[in-house]
Amino acid sequence: MIPPRIVTIGRRRSLYLFVPIVEALRKLGHDVVFHEDDAAFAAAGGSLGDADILLAASSFACSRALMEPASHLRAIVSPSTGTEGFDLAAATRLGILVANGQTRENVESMAEATVLLMLAALYDLNGAQAVLRENRPRPRQTNTRMLGGKTVGLIGFGRIARAVAARLAGWDVSLQAYTRRRPENSGDARFVGLDELLRTSDVVCVLATLNSQTEGLLSADRLRLLKPGATLINTARGAIIDEPALWALAQERPDLRLALDVFTAEPLPPESPLRRLPTAILTPHMLGHTHEAHASLPAAAVDNVGRLLAGQIPRHVCNPEAIPRWQARWSR
Repeated sequence: MIPPRIVTIGRRRSLYLFVPIVEALRKLGHDVVFHEDDAAFAAAGGSLGDADILLAASSFACSRALMEPASHLRAIVSPSTGTEGFDLAAATRLGILVANGQTRENVESMAEATVLLMLAALYDLNGAQAVLRENRPRPRQTNTRMLGGKTVGLIGFGRIARAVAARLAGWDVSLQAYTRRRPENSGDARFVGLDELLRTSDVVCVLATLNSQTEGLLSADRLRLLKPGATLINTARGAIIDEPALWALAQERPDLRLALDVFTAEPLPPESPLRRLPTAILTPHMLGHTHEAHASLPAAAVDNVGRLLAGQIPRHVCNPEAIPRWQARWSR
């Protein structure tokens, strides 16, 4: 019997994640073809051939043109939460499931990191540290703000956003959210349009998935809707925000507070004007990458692959609308 073929395409900066997954899958007897990055995959011919599963970094450009000729391909698995490189619409039309690594540890780590950035921005943590490190006199009046009593707007209401909402339940905040798909269990959040959320929220958290509908979602016109003194947090994906527009707006409105863990180009280029914003909190897409989250991802990826090859629905499906067609073809 020919063992299932799993094509793996990693990313140089995250080989620490891919190597243990590849080793575990090979120990289970699977035929694993491992490309360290996109360039290595392209050099090997750039075809999925007779692959049963594609396990790839979230940034890998998995297009319809790549998927369609792969007649054995039943699923694409991202070992992390992101799937921004995958054409989900095409995968769904082709009956290919897309799974990711939304483990409890990963979700909760990102939620905690988001709350951390809220508080650090509102309480001007950078400024307070600078007073001590630079031996400045304590200011007579501080620039800090309480989170309690504020309105927090969540753009996106997936598992991470819901975990943020759960952590703010005892903080005396008003929660509102914008999402294209309202979940059945929305807790205390009120759902509003995006423009209303931007106009009325004291804190705006970007927590949506990056896809064709959300890329550039926070355009120049929408960013201008932010209320005076608002705090903007992004722990999702940088390309959801128009970065040049954000930079221009920050020059006009120094009252805005920014805390960004993700950027359109990563790592953030040294020449990026965002680096010159004196009060912005900038972290290199790692704040929520805890030890616990990282430790949970390899096992989740191996579990997703195992379930898919056994004709079972994986735990973390990103395109559930493809399930009926997938089951008709692959379920045993």
